[in-house]
Amino acid sequence: MISILSLLVIITLSILITRLATLALAHTGLSREAARFQARSAFTGVGFTTTESEKVVNHPVRRRILLLLMLLGNAGIVSAITSLLLGFMDSGDMKIGIVGSGLVLSTADYAMVMKGIGQEDCFGQ
Repeated sequence: MISILSLLVIITLSILITRLATLALAHTGLSREAARFQARSAFTGVGFTTTESEKVVNHPVRRRILLLLMLLGNAGIVSAITSLLLGFMDSGDMKIGIVGSGLVLSTADYAMVMKGIGQEDCFGQ
């Protein structure tokens, strides 16, 4: 139960962080829509190469905001996966724990493949 609650806290904090970053980017001169898009892109680790993203990268304050978002986004993903794994392991039934953990790990692997992170990136092959 605590692991599910911690997952909800992580999701809530993630939303709050991206909204705060949207406000910070908007205060640097980006439009609200562009700031929201760039904040969510950086937080989730998805990169888009557009003239809009060049404006963000070439501005030192915006770049610092995005670097912090990338760091917090990765920490949030790791925390969410850990909370899900612990939630399945605390279920009491070993079969549910193993199946649930396998489902979480295969979903994480699929997400890495969709982001273009392959074995050669992880293991240097």
